[in-house]
Amino acid sequence: MRTFIAIDFSPQIREKIGEIIEYFKTQTPDYALKWVEPQNLHMTIKFLGEVSEAHLQTIKDLLSDTIKGRSAFEIEVTGLGMYPSAQKPRVIWLGVEGSDPLKDIHKSLDQALQKASIPPDKRGLSPHLTIARVRRNVETLIVQDIGKTLSQFKIDSLGKCTIDKIVLYKSTLTPGGPIYEPLLSIPLDKV
Repeated sequence: MRTFIAIDFSPQIREKIGEIIEYFKTQTPDYALKWVEPQNLHMTIKFLGEVSEAHLQTIKDLLSDTIKGRSAFEIEVTGLGMYPSAQKPRVIWLGVEGSDPLKDIHKSLDQALQKASIPPDKRGLSPHLTIARVRRNVETLIVQDIGKTLSQFKIDSLGKCTIDKIVLYKSTLTPGGPIYEPLLSIPLDKV
């Protein structure tokens, strides 16, 4: 099964992001971008990929041990970005500030999950929230226009959100988009 470890955002933040997505849809060609559904908004801390049922309990145990005793923390969603660049965007994202605890969790998970034969990430965590991906085979000029159009928008803070749990998800890819199912939710200690 395909799995990843993530954080979720508050309903208020999801609603604000949903409004931004709906507005951006009116500004860009609908065939060119695959927008993330608001109910699927999350920030991946670590993508695990395909995991066998036999390894799942080991991963759950390592995740629980790594997260246990950590405190809840606050993040802020702010700023719009494009990867790799606004001139040739493939991914449209929102920034996340206050992410030092996430980076620490990511580093600890990288170390712990090696015991389950999951290699560490080559790059560190770059906290962001993907809101859209440019579809394959979209003409270069259209992609450049999307980057130019979205670059005109400045997104200030969408608000702060308390992160009070870390979630292990199963991801099932379907023609209608991914379906995410929580397999384990680990609460963070209240501050």
